[in-house]
Amino acid sequence: MGAKDWLVEKAAMVMINQAVLKPYGALIGLKLDTTARTIQAELQLNGETEPVRLEVHEYELIEEAGTAFVILKSLSTSRAWLTRLGNDFAVGRRFELPESVRKFIPMIR
Repeated sequence: MGAKDWLVEKAAMVMINQAVLKPYGALIGLKLDTTARTIQAELQLNGETEPVRLEVHEYELIEEAGTAFVILKSLSTSRAWLTRLGNDFAVGRRFELPESVRKFIPMIR
């Protein structure tokens, strides 16, 4: 992991926890590999006794008309039902990234 990945990890954890996960729990660990285009995350979700692990095996970032998107190509989790849910509803879909994240895209390309 390079310094670039480490810096993005730290900034992403704060943003994701504040803007997305606050009602559901917290992101407690994040490993980003921009060269391999992989993400490993550990989440402590409300109501769960053990952390949930999430691994994105491949992702793609795209920009169109000033809007940024992420596409998850492959993922797995530590919960079979959540892996199935992710594969059924997240893999292959475009998710718009918030404006605040767009400035980091050159760092994670």
